[in-house]
Amino acid sequence: MTILSTGLGRIVPNLISRKHTNSAATVLYAFFGLRLLYIAWRSSDSKSSQKKEMEEVEEKLESGQGKTPFRRFFSRFCTPIFLESFILTFLAEWGDRSQIATIALATHKNAIGVAIGASVGHTICTSLAVVGGSMLASRISQRTVATVGGLLFLGFSVSSYFYPPL
Repeated sequence: MTILSTGLGRIVPNLISRKHTNSAATVLYAFFGLRLLYIAWRSSDSKSSQKKEMEEVEEKLESGQGKTPFRRFFSRFCTPIFLESFILTFLAEWGDRSQIATIALATHKNAIGVAIGASVGHTICTSLAVVGGSMLASRISQRTVATVGGLLFLGFSVSSYFYPPL
């Protein structure tokens, strides 16, 4: 996303209007919020169901027989959680302030320096979010995390709709 933003800043600085970016963000926030609330509604907090789910995942991972070596290699890295987190992050980052700032910087500054600096900044922030999320998940249930996250995303959607950027 950072390299794409840098490229957009160098090639097409006026490609994305604020109105369209805000509309897309509002819809995406609502989608993510509803999806998380659906996940919370469908999930159960019992330890036995979590253990059963973990066993099912382990069985699926171990039953990689019959796959070609390339497919086994590819499936080890492109797991459903990897693809989901990649797509959600990619879409959520589209049009946010950091991307717009990266595009604006790349328009006027050295594109390589902007790409490296923004990539390092995103890596640090994302790492802190993953570690913090992992620590938080060990203390509260998945259902609570999904419910709170869903409500926050719906709040972001409402805020984005009623208070668009200037």
